[in-house]
Amino acid sequence: MERLFILGCGSALPASGRNPTAQVLEHAGKFFLIDCGEGTQSRLRESKLSFDKITHIFISHLHGDHYLGLPGLISTMQLLGRERELVLYGPKALWDILKLQFNASNTRVSFPFRFVEVDAEKELLDTSNINVSSIKLNHRISCFGFIFKEKPKQRRINGLLVKQLEVPNYFMNNLRAGQDYISSSGELYKNEFLTFPPRKSHSYAFCSDNRIKANFSDKLKGVSILYHESTFLHKELPRARKTFHTTVKEAAELAVEVKPDLLILGHYSARYKELKELKMEANSIFDSVLMGEDRLVVNFEKIEC
Repeated sequence: MERLFILGCGSALPASGRNPTAQVLEHAGKFFLIDCGEGTQSRLRESKLSFDKITHIFISHLHGDHYLGLPGLISTMQLLGRERELVLYGPKALWDILKLQFNASNTRVSFPFRFVEVDAEKELLDTSNINVSSIKLNHRISCFGFIFKEKPKQRRINGLLVKQLEVPNYFMNNLRAGQDYISSSGELYKNEFLTFPPRKSHSYAFCSDNRIKANFSDKLKGVSILYHESTFLHKELPRARKTFHTTVKEAAELAVEVKPDLLILGHYSARYKELKELKMEANSIFDSVLMGEDRLVVNFEKIEC
């Protein structure tokens, strides 16, 4: 995973400068769209993110601020002549909503389009370099988060050294896989001598609307970057409980248990015009906190471990 684009950091009520939830996770030249609040396609344009590179969409639940931008985005993909397959993950009712919308507007999706129901904690996607699974959250309606785990990366070749030793090109993949090299003269060169350690494999957890339950941190063990909603300051705890949301303090306390390299907060109530007080509350408990804001880009390679 290379970068995370935050397209919207607001909650249900409109707020100046904050759009509803939507994020794009960049991985190996492809984009994973996570939630799709109103106006997501406009924010994709503003961020110069290619619609065609979106290969998978993950929808956490069916509150409007997390999915109402999806019908328009799919229609735009159709108008742009998309040919690449799109895989959508979400609640069963989401597929029913989309079919109703497309039937009512006489829209025919001509590109390959596959829907995968998210109804339990399970593996959703497994490729040669990433695994994606769902985790159940605690909200007023059925809601799931998503964990994206990079698989161990290959070692990096010391280009200058292998060139000096005239290591043949066909052996480069062997070096990346950790093999030692024996020259034509029979001399052994250890892999550690010819390569650099692999870059860190990250894991990213997206926790949408959630009233944190006891032992929830067990689901997130090993996560290096944690996004969790933080709708209210802790003085609004009664309202957080009533609406099945999380306070900033509670999200930070969760991070203390999980121990990620970075905690990203978001889904702020429209009552907060500035984020300074929220940041202070979080940092009083957990040091490595980033306040999610619209148009923020997080470069995973630059996160200090």
